[in-house]
Amino acid sequence: MDESASSGGRVTEPPDRAPGESHPALLKPAGPNFGLSPPRGGAGPRRGMFSSLKHRAFRRYWIGLFLSNIGSWMQTVAQGWLVLSLSDSALVLGLVTFAGSLPALVLAPFAGVAADRYDRRAVLLATQSVQMVSALLLAAATFWGFATVPLVAALAVASGVANAYTTPSHQSLFLDLVGPEDLMNAISLNSMQFNLSRVVGPMIAGFTIAFVGETGCFLLNAVSFVAILIPLALLPPMRSARRPARGAWTDLLIGLRFARRDRLLPSLLAICMGLAVFGTPAVTLAPLYARRLLNVGPKGLGGMLSAVGLGAVVTALLLAWLGDFEKKGLAVTAAAWAFALSLAGLALSHRYALALAFLALLGGAMMSSSSLINTLMQKRAPAVLRGRVISLYALAWSGFVPLGNLQAGAVAERFGAAASLWVGAGGIAVTILVVRIVRAIPSGAA
Repeated sequence: MDESASSGGRVTEPPDRAPGESHPALLKPAGPNFGLSPPRGGAGPRRGMFSSLKHRAFRRYWIGLFLSNIGSWMQTVAQGWLVLSLSDSALVLGLVTFAGSLPALVLAPFAGVAADRYDRRAVLLATQSVQMVSALLLAAATFWGFATVPLVAALAVASGVANAYTTPSHQSLFLDLVGPEDLMNAISLNSMQFNLSRVVGPMIAGFTIAFVGETGCFLLNAVSFVAILIPLALLPPMRSARRPARGAWTDLLIGLRFARRDRLLPSLLAICMGLAVFGTPAVTLAPLYARRLLNVGPKGLGGMLSAVGLGAVVTALLLAWLGDFEKKGLAVTAAAWAFALSLAGLALSHRYALALAFLALLGGAMMSSSSLINTLMQKRAPAVLRGRVISLYALAWSGFVPLGNLQAGAVAERFGAAASLWVGAGGIAVTILVVRIVRAIPSGAA
């Protein structure tokens, strides 16, 4: 497989396996094309709503992710509520979330290099262990009464570093576990479990905070990491697609050059960044909207986040049923517009039930846009560059969230909670229009 070097030359390396091929220790080549992706612009046959779960390694991994993510969502709710209780400031809440998300902005590209160079299984075992320890420290801090905003922010940074290195290896692992024909299904079902955990986790967290306190949420999250560490330990070592023969900076530049020259990736990344900066803060600042816009407590907050998750789960099941369908480009644009509509609707909502409806729409739009963009980017990336391409997705989707949290927190602090939602809706609309003018996403992209 040839990679374009930063000098403009080409470095030829014999791949350990064909581009797009599944890991040989986990499954047989998928279909008549011997594990290779369908031609660009083409869609594979529909293989069933849960076809990727037929692969045993992915099934174990998927179950572990679901249980672990329930704990992670419990911690998200508890941490936001704790910071708001300690500071009573929307800006401070945004700053703490900014601190936790900042590592993704700085480290995501290098995490992609690590995913391409090293054993992804070993990387994930290390990152999940770090996040478990962070949760245990938060549990101790709240139980013994020494929790402060700086301490919560510091632990958020530690978890953020681990999460930055998690995403490229985690996303790149799917193709190894299921093969290209089940990739869209695996990504959709992964989003489904993530968002189903968004329904279950906040619901449990609301009751836990009300009756036990934040400590219970942090402790349960720490225990939940066991569910993902076990299936990771059972996987065989995952050989990297290439041997590290160059410096990390050179490898990073090669990945950036590939993305820049591709006709589709820059537009997808621009939509990602727009949704991250203007859309995702609506979830991050949910404790603020619960308290100041809808006048509800921890249980109401849990219901709000559960509505987001429910909308995403329904949409994920729809995408899983559709499989590798055509016109994903058109679907990406439609999902982005739905995201903007949901923010505007939430800004106008002063009744809890109506807010839940728009939050469900928000969850569906967020899930579909992220899954579709993820699938399109993975299918365009050669095996030796997959981790780096996915790291750009992680950078655009997660790395720019800190900037969004800062702007949304500042707007909410100065002009009110509803104003931050209107700014988000307008920002997404402008992003879509600019992308359409500069380099439109082809409707038939598949």
